[in-house]
Amino acid sequence: MKKSYWKVIAICTAVLMLALVAAGCGGKKEEKKADGQITFKVGDVVQKDHPMNVAVEKFAKKVAEKSNNRIKVIVYPARQLGDDRQLFEQVQSGALDMAEVSVAPMGSTTPLVTALQMPFLFTSWDQYLKVMNDPVTDKLLAGLEKNQVKGLAVYNAGFRHFVTVAKTINQPGDMKGLKFRVAETPQHVDIFKALGASPTPMPYGEIYSGLQNKVIDGLEMDLSAILMEKHYEVAKNVTFSKHFTWPAILMMNLKKFNALSPADQKIIVDSAKEVVAENVKDIDTIEQKAVGELKTKGVNLKDFSDADRAPFIAATKDIESKYSSQDPLIADFVKKARETK
Repeated sequence: MKKSYWKVIAICTAVLMLALVAAGCGGKKEEKKADGQITFKVGDVVQKDHPMNVAVEKFAKKVAEKSNNRIKVIVYPARQLGDDRQLFEQVQSGALDMAEVSVAPMGSTTPLVTALQMPFLFTSWDQYLKVMNDPVTDKLLAGLEKNQVKGLAVYNAGFRHFVTVAKTINQPGDMKGLKFRVAETPQHVDIFKALGASPTPMPYGEIYSGLQNKVIDGLEMDLSAILMEKHYEVAKNVTFSKHFTWPAILMMNLKKFNALSPADQKIIVDSAKEVVAENVKDIDTIEQKAVGELKTKGVNLKDFSDADRAPFIAATKDIESKYSSQDPLIADFVKKARETK
């Protein structure tokens, strides 16, 4: 009887050990390891030296420093893990830990992000930084939690400007009937319709040939991209319209963020926010350098005073009203930005 009793105990012990081993093997799928180290993956769509990817790299470095290398963030740039929409969906589902996603393609999923690309909302990086560091931006990002993501910070690629083939844009009337390439987002289409242009959605890689073959008459683009993509070869007119910036949101799967300790959550959030000012400084340097390079390439550069910009702002006021009415958080953000100098 005793033999039989101890035999049963031995079998139960063996089964228990096997279960523990199996559980340990399954645990390899989790980011957290036995020694307390955590590894996260973050994806973006831009090239390694693009200011938005540089910002994510700086975020990863700060996280490592603040955690004494206990938390590691591995960056996958240049669409290695998918395009913006795919990255957003992967973070929502938890298939990907983090991503930096441009707000334009997110607009069809959540209207909140349209606040960041309201027409002529920002006029300087000083104003932009004040708003980014204001609680109104924290509240806007917190609104994304209903989409199962934790908004950590907003990074940027720079102010966007009008680029045209035949003439410089001085007033809204100059845009009448011009085919302007825009991103495939309703907000951008609405903005350029309000300005009198014919918005023409077109893949990014087709812009140069579109300008060259007169399929489009112009586009809106940041200065560094005009140089990198050599748009200046086929479109010699740039108006410094600053109609909006090109922001992206660094985000994390909400469940994974909530599973972290309060101390680790603070490391992630603080690191993300600290990079915002550094990102703006990098962009400012890039933009100033780009202006000099475009001048040497014979591009006609038209600056905009507040008086020049006023009729453009007036022409797009209904767009601001339309999108602000979709959520109080959008209206609050826009109001704060308009009041900030």
